[in-house]
Amino acid sequence: ARRVFVIEDDGSYRWVLRRLLESAFGEDVSVEEFSSGEAGLERAAADPPPDLVLLDLNLPGIDGFGVLRSLRAEERTRKVPVIVVSSSQEERDVQRAYECGANSFVSKSDSPERTLQRLRLLPVYWLELNRLPERNSGKSASAT
Repeated sequence: ARRVFVIEDDGSYRWVLRRLLESAFGEDVSVEEFSSGEAGLERAAADPPPDLVLLDLNLPGIDGFGVLRSLRAEERTRKVPVIVVSSSQEERDVQRAYECGANSFVSKSDSPERTLQRLRLLPVYWLELNRLPERNSGKSASAT
């Protein structure tokens, strides 16, 4: 099963994101939920790394920007796609998220239902359509 981390402190949004993923992929996805950046990073350090991270910016403790920087600083999580799902509408937050390594930025709407509509295709794209380099194949063979 594909492993997806949902790092979000709002329980209602975690629920919406879990349902979205489970309805799109059924048993082909394993969703792990975290209410803090620290908990998500701790789990990301374990084998194997997640296949996708859905990340809120406004988290208690380490915020989403810190989580992004930490994920990108580690070799094993550097290439994991991270979709920022934030209530922020600020252009500076969008810019900063991409500078910290986000692959996508989606603004939450005022209702979980509307956010669900906005997010419906993202997991399909990132888990099915998008092709990432194979893990452990980052080294090229040397010519002899």
